[in-house]
Amino acid sequence: MAVKYSLYSMKQRLLALFVLVTFFACGITFRIFYLQVLNSLSYIEKGMTQWLRDLPLVASRGTITDRNGVVLASSHTTYDVYVRPADIENVETVAKILSENLNLDYEKTYEKVSKKNQSEIKIATGIEKKDVQKILQNYQKGIMFASNTKRDYVYDEMLCQVLGFVGGDNVGQTGIESFYNTYLAGTNGVSLVESDLKGSSLENAVTYYEDAINGLNLTLTIDFKIQKIVEERLKRAMNETGAKSVSCMVASPKTGEILSVCTLPSYNLNDIPREDMSALNRLSRASTIVDTLEPGSTFKAIVAAIAIEEGLAGKGSYFYCGGFRLINGVKINCSRRSGHGSQSLEQGLMNSCNCVFMDLIQRIGLKKFYDYLNRLGFSGSLGIDFPGEVAAVLMPQSLVTAPDLARMGFGQTIALSPLHMVTGFSSVINGGVVYQPNFIKQIKTETGKVVYSRTATIHENIFSENTSRLMREMLFSVVFKGGGRYAAVEGYPIIGGKTGTAQKYENNAIAQGKYIASFIGFAPYDDPKYVVYVIVDEPQGAYYGGVVAAPIASDIFKGVFEGDSEINKKDGVQERVENIELDTLIGMTLTQSAGYLQGKGIQYLVQGDGDYVTSQVPAPGAMLAEGDIVLLKFE
Repeated sequence: MAVKYSLYSMKQRLLALFVLVTFFACGITFRIFYLQVLNSLSYIEKGMTQWLRDLPLVASRGTITDRNGVVLASSHTTYDVYVRPADIENVETVAKILSENLNLDYEKTYEKVSKKNQSEIKIATGIEKKDVQKILQNYQKGIMFASNTKRDYVYDEMLCQVLGFVGGDNVGQTGIESFYNTYLAGTNGVSLVESDLKGSSLENAVTYYEDAINGLNLTLTIDFKIQKIVEERLKRAMNETGAKSVSCMVASPKTGEILSVCTLPSYNLNDIPREDMSALNRLSRASTIVDTLEPGSTFKAIVAAIAIEEGLAGKGSYFYCGGFRLINGVKINCSRRSGHGSQSLEQGLMNSCNCVFMDLIQRIGLKKFYDYLNRLGFSGSLGIDFPGEVAAVLMPQSLVTAPDLARMGFGQTIALSPLHMVTGFSSVINGGVVYQPNFIKQIKTETGKVVYSRTATIHENIFSENTSRLMREMLFSVVFKGGGRYAAVEGYPIIGGKTGTAQKYENNAIAQGKYIASFIGFAPYDDPKYVVYVIVDEPQGAYYGGVVAAPIASDIFKGVFEGDSEINKKDGVQERVENIELDTLIGMTLTQSAGYLQGKGIQYLVQGDGDYVTSQVPAPGAMLAEGDIVLLKFE
């Protein structure tokens, strides 16, 4: 029995051993299969990091041009300098070559290149080709170069708020550079070199390249020639008016394309004031898109169009202005304290009479007025391809009182961005179409293949062609013989528009002596091609839009016309005849001075609340034409 038991036990032990060996063999086989098949890519990547050393190949950022191909932003190749300490044969020589040719501190450079325990060390970035060539003349083993790119802005300050800028990593930070960064940036590549564990290149090492894919090129809707005209004129305006800032936007009313944008003061894109972030944030704001302001009387054009569209008034509708309206016990003054008397809607626009538009908006009513604001896109985003677009600031309907609504009729108690005004005004004069504003015309590859082409996007048809035609005629009268006369261009009787003057608010209260003067106009009045909006923030001295902003718009229109072969001077146009010598009005009462000016066919604006004229613009002796404007100051 003992022998049988022993044999039986031996068989069991052998079987158990066989099962155990088989189990371990299967486990090892599965592990090998897992490592070499299922998870092979992971270990290949780990292995590559041990025997390959990489240097980046940076993609070239796409070019930005205007609508006619004028280059506004481009990139050129620079180089980053590295060292591989394990490959360096003479540390002192390498440190000397690099420090002398790159203007680096020798001791710090020596310290870096001496670190044998590191595979690669970056020595300098953004090095120009000429400096690389100096290093190559005395090249030492262990010095490496990687290509990079540097952004160049061809015209320094021009379009600085619109173009924006990139950071040190070549990523867009603001403006178009930021909004279209994904398209402009491209995809970086890499250079891989076989190395040992210490980082030294292997003998007969093979270098692998994964090429960078360069960024796409952007064609903007901006017109370089118009932009140049605008910026040059605004620089003069800053000196002439002593304003805090001046801005202008030029757009196509038929497509929504932005042709020019400028706000001064500005900054140099090739010398960005990064050390003063507060100043940089202020100067880099595209205020015409990301900030709001009370539009003042320019908004009257939109109110008039709504009233006409709703059949509540016509070009010949008459109103009476006694100098103020009493709304629920609140006295709201007109711009002329003595009143305008009886006048038509067209005359009300020409005279910029607040009373007319208080009456109109009360006819329209709060609900219908807000419905139009929503349809115009003022209650939300217009969808422009630009970061930080602001919505209009509208009071909740439930909180709007009758006096609030009355003030909205002439552009107060409502805040819009200049972009809102340009878009809304364009719909008033272009046949009633609200277009989505935009900056991009095309996106192309570096070989010139068009991968995206923008077409005009219509938000809504809001006004009839008949309403637009009547508004164009009345707004033409504002410039031809009304308060916008200084926006006219001699020989080109084709401009229509509206002036605006708005008080500024600080800490929810009126800021005494601080105003925004503006003018928004279009041309040709019978077939609009351009809309120009000029804003002068806190001008010193005269502050009315018709006196301050309209002349700036006139110069811009003149430059645009001269550069547009489709717009020609009209033959037989009666030119401006300055045959009225202005007498001194100082010391006169409002009644006396107004009587004198009206007798000469001269319009006037009043500034201040005194009893007698203390100064006048223009000064006594100036030669004027019939219909010109004189500013009377009462202090």
